[in-house]
Amino acid sequence: MSARILVAIFGAALLMSCAGGTGGEPGSRRPMILDARAPWPVLHGSFIEVRGAEFDRLGEDVLLFVGARGESPTALARVPLDDESRWVFEVSRALIGDLGPGRHDVDLVIGGTRTSSPRYVLEIQVAYELDIALDGIISGDVFRNDVIVLTGAGFLSANEGTVEARFEGDYTYEDGSRISIDARLPVTLAEEFSRDRGVLVLSTALGGVKSGEFLGEVSLESRTLTGGRSSSERWRSRLQFQPPTVYGIEPALGSLEQLLDLRGAGFVGGDTARDEVTLVRLEGMFSPTGSRARRFGPEELVLGYRSGQSLEFRLESEERGGRLISTLFGETSGRFEGQVTPLTLKGTTEVVGSTRSLVFELVPLQQVVYVRFVPSFYETLSRFGLSAAADAIAALVEVRIEEIYRFWSVDVRLQRPEDFSPSGYSTIEIGGTDPNGVGLFGYDNTPGKDVGNLRLFDAIGGANSATQDDGYPGYGGVFVESFLYWSTHPELPGSAPTSAPDPDPLFDLVFDPVRASAATLAEVRGEGSPERSAVVIRAINALSGMIGETAAHELGHSFGLADPYGSSRVFHNDDDGDGCLMDSGSNRPLGERMGLADYAETRLCHDAPTYMDEILPP
Repeated sequence: MSARILVAIFGAALLMSCAGGTGGEPGSRRPMILDARAPWPVLHGSFIEVRGAEFDRLGEDVLLFVGARGESPTALARVPLDDESRWVFEVSRALIGDLGPGRHDVDLVIGGTRTSSPRYVLEIQVAYELDIALDGIISGDVFRNDVIVLTGAGFLSANEGTVEARFEGDYTYEDGSRISIDARLPVTLAEEFSRDRGVLVLSTALGGVKSGEFLGEVSLESRTLTGGRSSSERWRSRLQFQPPTVYGIEPALGSLEQLLDLRGAGFVGGDTARDEVTLVRLEGMFSPTGSRARRFGPEELVLGYRSGQSLEFRLESEERGGRLISTLFGETSGRFEGQVTPLTLKGTTEVVGSTRSLVFELVPLQQVVYVRFVPSFYETLSRFGLSAAADAIAALVEVRIEEIYRFWSVDVRLQRPEDFSPSGYSTIEIGGTDPNGVGLFGYDNTPGKDVGNLRLFDAIGGANSATQDDGYPGYGGVFVESFLYWSTHPELPGSAPTSAPDPDPLFDLVFDPVRASAATLAEVRGEGSPERSAVVIRAINALSGMIGETAAHELGHSFGLADPYGSSRVFHNDDDGDGCLMDSGSNRPLGERMGLADYAETRLCHDAPTYMDEILPP
C-alpha cells in the first residue's frame, strides 16, 4: 500500500473521527498513542515523539497524521534512529504552513498498512522562526574540549538548523605572543525537546592546542532551516586554557583486552580532528606476578580518544610461547607503579602536560562470554508454552553457566560487553531450530580445538565457512527446539533425526502442563494458585537448566576441552562419569541437564579442572 493511499485512508478517518479523550483503552489490542511530546515551539524539522502500545500491529509504511480538528491532516515520516524502540516523526514544511504560527490542539493518528490508532490530542505551538538568547558565559580556568553548558532561549536541534557560539577577541600564548580570534563553535541541545540549554565544546578552534588566554566577547548566532537568522547579546569572557592533565585510571586493575578509562582533561583527537592526537607517556617499574620488579619505559602510547576528559586504554594481548600476554607489559599479570604524562599534538605543535603518579594492576586473564538470544529462540519458546518466561529463562541461563564455571574466571553477560574489545570476549548464540538440519542440541562451530584458550573472541553461532569446508556442520550455538525430541510427542515437522535422543517420560512430566496451557506472565511471577505456579516454575527451571548446560558444554569446547593435554581431535570424555560436563550427549541424562536434585551435579572431570586452573585461574 502506497503512502499516498495511506494518507487518503487515514486522513478521511481522522476527519470523520469524533472520539473523545486522548487515545484508546489501555486494555485494547488496537495500536494506541499513550503519550506524545514536541519542542516548544515547533519549527520545520522539529521531531514529534510518540509512545504507545501495540505499535507492532501497524504494519509497514508507518506515518503520523497530524491536523487541526476538522482540517485535512498532514502525514509525517518516521525518522530512522539507532534506537528502534523510539517512534519519532519529523515536522514538515507542509505541516507548518497548514497550521500557521500560534497555539494549536492537534489530532495525532499513527497508521500503517494494517491498521491505525485512535486519535490523540496534543497541544503545540508553531513558529516560523525563533530568536536566540544567551544568559551569560563562563570565565576562568578551562581545558581543551571541556564541555560547557549554556543557558538562554531559542536553542535548536541539528534537524531544525544551526546554533554557533562566536568568539571574538585575542588569544595570548604563554610565551607572550598573541593572535586575533574570530571563531565559531557549534552548539547542540543539552536535552532533547528543551530550548533553554545548549552544549558547547571548547575545541582547538580557539587558539590551537597550546595553553594560553582568550580575552574577548562571546555571542550566539542561529539559523533555522527556513533561513531565518538571529543573534544574541554579547558577553565578555576571559578563558585561561590549561595544559592537559591525567587524574587517574578506572578501574585501577584489568585483564587482557579490557578497555580502561584514563580520566583527565585537555585531551584532543577523534575522527573529526584528524590532525590532532593525544599520546600518553608511561615510565616506572613493572612487577610481574611472582617475579622481581623491572624498569619499564618510557613508552609513548596512542590511546583511543573518547572525549576531552577520557581516553580508551586497551590492554591489548598477543600470543607468545603458547600463552596470551600483554603486548605492553610482556606478561600475563603484574603491577605497574610509575608516572603518566599526557602529550597533545595538533599538526607539528606539541604540548606536554603535567606528570602524575599512576598505579595499575594487570590481573590474570578472564574469559568474558556474551550470551546472545536470537529471534528464533523467542519463537521456539511458544512450543514449550513458555513465551511469557523469556526474560526469566535468559537470567537463569546466565546463572547456570556461571554456576558450572564458578571456580574459574568466566564472566557471563546477557548484554554485549562494552568494557572489553571485540577481541576480548566470546559469543554464544541461543536459538531455536538447528540450521544444520540434524537436530543437534548445540554445536561449537569455531575452527579447531583451542587448547590454551588463545582465542578469547570465539563466536559459537551463525555460519562458519571454515568449519563447513572441513566437512562439519557450519552453524553453531544452542538449538532449543531440538530439546523437544525428548518428548513422546515433539510435534515437530518431519521425523526425528538419527541424532535425536530416545524419548524420556521426565520431559513430558515437566513440560506437558505448560505445553497444553501456556504459562502467563502472572504465573511466571509466581502469582495465582500455588499448584499452578509450582508447575510453571518447575518448567522454567528445567528449560533454563537444559539451555545453560548445553551452552556451558559448547563453551567447554571453545575453551579447549575435553582431554586438553591429549589429542587435538578429542572433544568429549572417553568414559561416562556422573555429572561430567564434557561427556558426549548420549551420556548426559535429561535429569542432569535439568539440574534436578536426584541427579549428579554438573562438574568438570578428569584433568579439566587442572587445565582450567592454568588458563582461567580464579
